[in-house]
Amino acid sequence: MKKYVAFFDLDRTLLDKYSPQLYYKYEIKHGKFTWWKYYRMGLFTLFYKLGIEIKDMEKMMRDTAAQYAGQSAEEAFGFARQWFEENGKFHIRESMKKEIEIHRKNNAYLVIISASPDSIVMPVAEYLSFDDAICTRTIIKKGIITGEMGTYMYEENKVKEAEKLCKEHNFNLDDAYFYSDSISDLPLLEKVGNPVCVSPDFRLKRIAKKRNWRIIEK
Repeated sequence: MKKYVAFFDLDRTLLDKYSPQLYYKYEIKHGKFTWWKYYRMGLFTLFYKLGIEIKDMEKMMRDTAAQYAGQSAEEAFGFARQWFEENGKFHIRESMKKEIEIHRKNNAYLVIISASPDSIVMPVAEYLSFDDAICTRTIIKKGIITGEMGTYMYEENKVKEAEKLCKEHNFNLDDAYFYSDSISDLPLLEKVGNPVCVSPDFRLKRIAKKRNWRIIEK
């Protein structure tokens, strides 16, 4: 029986970079993604890093998901695993590995909670032996990607899913930890009893200092 839950964001928290940008760059290398789309993603990444609200982020992610319509899910997810083995795993923060092990020894239920798609999140969760993953799901029918995605796991949607998980496993959010870098995760950071800010954007860092939240810089 696990004692409590520890949630970890993925982008610029568990990883030191924004995972879709890393992944799409890898796709470009293999002729699967265009440079102009990558640079557009880079612009959104810059805004994200600066803590600037991105109102069209969900639309951009749904437009990107639509480009994978008709692909074999097995092939697409296999390519994502290849990316993680060759590139992604080298971007895991050492500080987060230490935090994970502390919580594992304390018998915590470890969960990645991320807006990134499951194809990117699941290899990370499996590599780090997480207990669960809450992320944006790819819609698959008869083994084929439809080009649609499920609930975009961002802002308040993270809160709803975190509360749902706690109810199902009989955890208390007052005992929970949440590690994140972004002001967009403020709703969930405010809900848990133990918010931890990892290399936070300037808006989140300002709030963290005012509220005496723990900050991990690297």
